[in-house]
Amino acid sequence: MLYPKIEDCVERVGGQKYALVIVAAKRGKDILSKAGGSFSEFGKKELTFALKEIYEGKVVANHVGGETV
Repeated sequence: MLYPKIEDCVERVGGQKYALVIVAAKRGKDILSKAGGSFSEFGKKELTFALKEIYEGKVVANHVGGETV
């Protein structure tokens, strides 16, 4: 089983799956760029950490002009 559950993360970004994809991808890229191009902590990828941060409320989706940022 995956933790956090995708359904729980979707709820955190307003119930939109596409918003979750965009926010998680942007945060994952941010984590990777801050790590200097390579990131692997305890065998987990940057996207796993991004989803965990979204679930914990550390990262939120802002909807500006119909666009998720």
